[in-house]
Amino acid sequence: MASIQKTKSGYRVQIYVKGARSSKTFATKRECVEWAAGQINNIKAPAEHKTFRDMMEKYRDEVSPRKRGQRWEEIRINKLLNEEKDGMADMLIGDISKADIAKWRDKKIASGLSGSSIDREWVIISNAFNIAIKEWDWLTINPMSSVKKPAKNPPRDRLIADHEIVLLDQVTGYSKTSDLSTITQRVGACLHFAIETAMRAQEICNLRWEDLSGRVAKVTTSKTRSGIRQVPLSSYAREIIERLRVINGEKETVFDVKTSQLDALFRKAKKNAMLEGFTFHDSRATAITRLAKKLDILDLAKMIGHKDLSMLMVYYREGAEEMADRLD
Repeated sequence: MASIQKTKSGYRVQIYVKGARSSKTFATKRECVEWAAGQINNIKAPAEHKTFRDMMEKYRDEVSPRKRGQRWEEIRINKLLNEEKDGMADMLIGDISKADIAKWRDKKIASGLSGSSIDREWVIISNAFNIAIKEWDWLTINPMSSVKKPAKNPPRDRLIADHEIVLLDQVTGYSKTSDLSTITQRVGACLHFAIETAMRAQEICNLRWEDLSGRVAKVTTSKTRSGIRQVPLSSYAREIIERLRVINGEKETVFDVKTSQLDALFRKAKKNAMLEGFTFHDSRATAITRLAKKLDILDLAKMIGHKDLSMLMVYYREGAEEMADRLD
């Protein structure tokens, strides 16, 4: 594709692609590489007619549907294109440089968006560029590959405290004797089930009756492939399921709560209880921190679906004071 030779005055680069030959001399080898990549992009004609909008819409319509997070990704791409209508949206993808990517990154940082949120958008856009290179033959280089990503947020250290769970029970109407006939009560049940099992909100909402067998729940729709697993159920978790069986036994899912409903009603419950600083997902860390006192580390990793044991450190959030208490 490209050859670079040392000359007396610098370096000479030659390229030959699809019958087209070109060469040029530069002072540095790096300039040769960058020029060659740019020339190859120009020779590959599709890129000169495709815009950033074309690329992201094609990715949204053809690639996102293959993913479990399809709905979230489609919403994010539509929002991104709307935000970039005066920016990259209508730029030709072959003209987008690392300077344009850096400008987009800095604009996001200036808007107050967290590093982790920017990172999630970054991953989608970078994946789209990579697909355009590997599958669509629109480009040869990803302009994001040489741009520094923004720093992610520091790991969270928040747990849901016992007194906060009590307050949430009061506003959701959940108790060990409530009939769970209302969706708000079942949101309360979701929280307790999450703390018993360390299952994610989506996994709980997608749990079907056929996924239950004795003292085990099978997670078949997880965020990751390694998350497809068998989850042992405590006596309290099984008690919640049996109470739900009375009212939801004929329904497709155990809790009969959609993820969007769980998110909205949990936020409302927090507001009514005048609580803040945590999300439903922090129930996973709360559960893992509690379960770590009962299970061997390998058993715990298997239960929650982590192949990488270092990921447990992200969710294990017991404080130094609590550890000191156990040392006394």
